[in-house]
Amino acid sequence: MKNFALKVVIFVLCVCSIICVTVSFLKPNILSQIGESKISGAIDVPEINYYKSGWHDEWEWMEALKTFGALDIEYREEFLRGDVESVVLLFFYDDIDYADDNDFNIYIVVKLSEVDQVRMALEVDYDYEKEELIYEPIYIIQGEWDKVDDIEEYTDEKSIDEYLNRYGLTRKDVQEYQEYALYDVVVKTWAKAHHKSYFLERWKLKRCKVVDNTFRFEEE
Repeated sequence: MKNFALKVVIFVLCVCSIICVTVSFLKPNILSQIGESKISGAIDVPEINYYKSGWHDEWEWMEALKTFGALDIEYREEFLRGDVESVVLLFFYDDIDYADDNDFNIYIVVKLSEVDQVRMALEVDYDYEKEELIYEPIYIIQGEWDKVDDIEEYTDEKSIDEYLNRYGLTRKDVQEYQEYALYDVVVKTWAKAHHKSYFLERWKLKRCKVVDNTFRFEEE
């Protein structure tokens, strides 16, 4: 009798596990959920410096988003790798249709040289409707961060390759920075904060369409 009861319990647990996994598969991927929830989801992620945005409650932030059309929130620097200066999420509001825009961007700034004041900037966009990841072209920034007039930006292929070679980086290294920001920072922290499986969410995103424009430069 005890063995029968044990088998029933195991069977029920297995069924429940299968149901939970199936439901998780059917739910939108975590980037879609981020786009939908915006700040209401971000405030549960301790690695995000929500208060640095200047808006101190969810309602105020959403009103500001509607007013300005776009707002960003940034990850706390102490949670990032030492050579990664910032990871920022930028959300949008579609004022034309008076509706929320669930697309968002991930901005990544990497310190290539503190002495030379050189940074690498990367951007990953998420298209909510198409469930599509778009890797935008890389660019290099040189100059004092707080002095806009003194900053030089390089977007051409020759300059990009020269800077990468100077600081010992390959194009594969650039891809790893993109992967780090997307998966190790954004997906992992949101999954942990909202009690989701990181590995399942990563698996679902790996099946999204990807448009990689990282090294797609305009013809000179």
